[in-house]
Amino acid sequence: EMVEAPTVAVMGGGAGGPGASRSCAGCGGRISDRFLLFSMERYWHTRCLKCSCCHAQLGEYSSICYSKGGMILCKNDYIR
Repeated sequence: EMVEAPTVAVMGGGAGGPGASRSCAGCGGRISDRFLLFSMERYWHTRCLKCSCCHAQLGEYSSICYSKGGMILCKNDYIR
């Protein structure tokens, strides 16, 4: 089943901010960056949210990503 939905939101992070006690779903590390991403009910460093197929950094590439079968995909790989 294909699900197409905007799933990335940029949120303020940093010391004392919303990301101060969050762990990254990609690397498992603590998110203390100024910005963090929220996708598929999990938080990510902007550098860690990548397409499962081509590994493009989705936080820099677009404000929208796609999901299929538990994978996070860029638009091109989702269409393919």
